[in-house]
Amino acid sequence: MAQRTPRVVIINDNSLAKGGATKLALQLAIGLSERNFDVTFVAGDNGRNDEFAARGIKVVAISGETLLEARAGAIIGGLYNHKAKNALADLIDRTDQPDTIYHVHAWAQILSPSIFDVLSPVAHRTAITAHDFFVACPNGNFSIYPKALPCELTPLSMACVTTDCDKRNYAHKLWRVGRQLMLNAKTNLKKDAYTVLAIQAGMIPYLVRGGVPEQKIRVMRNPAARFRENRVRAEDNQTIVYVGRIEHEKGADLLAAAAFTEGAQLRIIGDGKGMDSAQLANPDAEFTGWMQPDEIARAFETARFLVMPTRCTEPFGLAAAEALRAGLPVMLSNSCLIGADVEKAGMGARVDIFDKEAFAGKISSWMQDDALISSMSESAFANANCIAQTDEQWLDSHIRLYEEMRLSEKVKAIEFERDVLAHEEHRRSPASSL
Repeated sequence: MAQRTPRVVIINDNSLAKGGATKLALQLAIGLSERNFDVTFVAGDNGRNDEFAARGIKVVAISGETLLEARAGAIIGGLYNHKAKNALADLIDRTDQPDTIYHVHAWAQILSPSIFDVLSPVAHRTAITAHDFFVACPNGNFSIYPKALPCELTPLSMACVTTDCDKRNYAHKLWRVGRQLMLNAKTNLKKDAYTVLAIQAGMIPYLVRGGVPEQKIRVMRNPAARFRENRVRAEDNQTIVYVGRIEHEKGADLLAAAAFTEGAQLRIIGDGKGMDSAQLANPDAEFTGWMQPDEIARAFETARFLVMPTRCTEPFGLAAAEALRAGLPVMLSNSCLIGADVEKAGMGARVDIFDKEAFAGKISSWMQDDALISSMSESAFANANCIAQTDEQWLDSHIRLYEEMRLSEKVKAIEFERDVLAHEEHRRSPASSL
């Protein structure tokens, strides 16, 4: 009998990359199609992506709007999107097979908790990638944004509900609490057999604090590109580099001030609302705006180390992972969850970004110690795989996971059939009639 083509349904708010989660959802869909998987992409938006048709990827488009786009409609639709639920239910009714895998990526902007209403019966064949913390935390980040501090509270506790942690205002926080309650009503993560994928191990305690059972969590490290085949000789360079959005919570202004204090060369790659604050803190810094990957690769060639000074909880950090692959040491704030792994591998170190003297002192010591930079650089180039996988490894890891989920389904089917036969034999045996 011919083996059926493996089938995967990828579920994501957007069909065009507007952030890291969608970029990875699309990368996974394309990679699976190239490995001859039958791929369906359920998109919260209009589903218009030229790559889908070119790759033979089927599309189910909800044609919804993000929370910001929907405005008034988002109050209800963001809590429970009936259109998304009905479209996904119809797809499952029409096409589901015992070996079909469902994989949820971003859902909080359009699709809403409603999709989990129809995924619950197939939870044992459903993976949920935690690109952030929305499955566990109302604001998705375990951060108190108005104070730009990590949050240590238990999600949905009285202390959590009464804390103003939202980027906008407390009323929006209460709306997010309502959405979290809706999510918890539709996803019983303690009972349903979902597999929750953490993009690195440091996320696990946070997910558990939010009610996700640890035994349901599996680490699936993100991929990161290696921009070059040879190590950057970081010890020969004198420029500090920052890559990312320039927003208050990302801490570029704190880095700018610390570098200015030490008279260190600083190149800031990116843009955002915090640009003025960063420029005011360091008028000598070079601000490049956003760069293409090949331009970032060239910028890494002349860099000594990369700093990730985020004030708030940072689950991963693609810029740091890519820098490590190139052989750049990284200096991270204590709220970066990859920090422990980076230090353990000798690829960089954590620093208290709120201690101005300590932050500036760490920068000064790294600028002066060529032997330390060389050692961390060599370790980064050799060991960055402990932070991020290659694209091929990442795709292979997903395929192995899907096969394990299918195998589990086959075992359950065999066991069920065995139990039915045993019951029937018992019913027909003479002893059963006594």
